[in-house]
Amino acid sequence: MAHIYPLNPRPEETIELANVPMLCADVNDPDNIIPLCSGCHGKFDKPRTAVEYLDLYRIKSDALQQEQQRSLASQYPLEQQIAAVVAHLHSAAVEGGESAELVLTPKAVDDKLDATMPPPTKRKVRNAVEDYFRHVQAAFLELERNDPGCSEQIFVQVKSFYVMQKRQSLPQAQVFTNLVAWIRARAKAQTLESAEAVASFFIQNCEVFE
Repeated sequence: MAHIYPLNPRPEETIELANVPMLCADVNDPDNIIPLCSGCHGKFDKPRTAVEYLDLYRIKSDALQQEQQRSLASQYPLEQQIAAVVAHLHSAAVEGGESAELVLTPKAVDDKLDATMPPPTKRKVRNAVEDYFRHVQAAFLELERNDPGCSEQIFVQVKSFYVMQKRQSLPQAQVFTNLVAWIRARAKAQTLESAEAVASFFIQNCEVFE
């Protein structure tokens, strides 16, 4: 087990790492520890450079974020009826070139997506809204007829999950990825695309992104 930021930095390491970000204030905190094989551990300690440090910092930072997302996904429930909404898309006949008929003139998707959302993902969200919004909306209306209040509860759950993502100051692309993964896991979606379509619905429907 290696300390990412050294436990007892040499004078040259203190200078080398003077301006690097740290995962935590306590160097003995598990967040600052990473498993390495004995060979890599030895190389890393003789002495570590800022480049080597930042490589391990990013690896551990990504791992911590993934673990945090797994924890959040397990804590935030999503009504099992969401599976029926996703399943509806697999039988939906999508008519090419037909835009969604949106209610209440919600804010345009393009206006909600900022520079942290890559253009290909923006296009994916916009296309999903155009192709599937009415189908997802119809699935929720059918769900509401059979189980009054269920749709509203799902909308609140999605909004709550999004707000927690927002509080972490994550870029929109990461928020979208996390939302899709959460919906796909909870709905047991057969395809990634169907989960993306439902996540895009919530963007257009104003539960996700202002």
